[in-house]
Amino acid sequence: MQQLTAGKCIGYFVPVQIDIEKSMKKFLLILIVFLALLWIGGIVVVDFALEKASDKALEYMAAEGASRGIKVELARFEDVGLSGLRTVQWKDFTAVVNAPQYISFAPGEEVVLSIGKITLDLARLFQGVAAVTAVDIGVRVKNSPSSAGRLGEQTEGIEHGQLKAELPIDVRDSGKLASSLEELPNQVLQFLQEGKTQIPFGFRARSTFKIGETVVKGDITTRRKSGYFFIVISPDDLRKIAATLKEDLTEEEIRLLSLNPLRAQAILRITKYARVQSEAAYAKDATVPEDAYRHVLWSFLLTKQFGPEFAKQVTDAHEIGSVKRNTEADHRMDYHNNEVGREYVKKGYGEGQILQRVRTDPQVIRVAQP
Repeated sequence: MQQLTAGKCIGYFVPVQIDIEKSMKKFLLILIVFLALLWIGGIVVVDFALEKASDKALEYMAAEGASRGIKVELARFEDVGLSGLRTVQWKDFTAVVNAPQYISFAPGEEVVLSIGKITLDLARLFQGVAAVTAVDIGVRVKNSPSSAGRLGEQTEGIEHGQLKAELPIDVRDSGKLASSLEELPNQVLQFLQEGKTQIPFGFRARSTFKIGETVVKGDITTRRKSGYFFIVISPDDLRKIAATLKEDLTEEEIRLLSLNPLRAQAILRITKYARVQSEAAYAKDATVPEDAYRHVLWSFLLTKQFGPEFAKQVTDAHEIGSVKRNTEADHRMDYHNNEVGREYVKKGYGEGQILQRVRTDPQVIRVAQP
């Protein structure tokens, strides 16, 4: 009887155990589905919040730019969201900016900036640093519209850029956060004007620009000196560019251009323009003092573009270790005529007046005096 009873008991409880197992499996499946939906919903909510915050950030950047004379025509990204648990990614960022005259790179031009992907390390934010990386950076300068209203080809700018930067943004302290956000645009502006900043960063890219009808290229990298981070252009590439343009650049000029890549294009353009104008004037009239005209016009245009101090650095660099075998008298004449060019800017002369001033102004040295 005991065995029978035991058998009955076992036979009675087995179906109950199977039902419990089925219920547990069903519960766990529902729980997993629920958590998955909650996770997906959380990501959607976070991504939505990131999108709205990013839009606000773009509005802030546009307003800051406008207050400094930089007009942002367009700024947008195609996608933003979490990548894992510690990084935020923005994809396919595009901005169209009208650069003011005081910006060294493409002054007065319409510039198009594109970035394939931007990544922000969230973990570093709580260490007082916004660690940002960006890849596939491109910067293009649009030519002026043609008479038919079509934009010219975008042949100049930067391509294949890669950036790593550590922005001093401390989210742990509201006071420090406000001051760092206030200082950040000033640092960016200094970089755009002078090509240097105190923000730690590394950058690599390929630069392409036109001098006349000649397209030239150079590698851009970064270096650190005296607490500042600079972008520099390869000296070897500058030597190749000089040879292509048939310009005699001294090693001091190469060094100066290398340390000022945002200004290199304009400097080379002005240098070639002054040479071509003086050669053309002499070809038309052999009484034109070609060398004096070239130096005065060159210095005049550099001063209008960059101011007297930097213009003097450029023209002085040309006289240091001169490629041509100039005499001391030649150097004294060139230094003097370069100074005359800077003075003409101060006096308010226009470019169209320079040739006549060179021919008649007693301050101009037309022939080197021993």
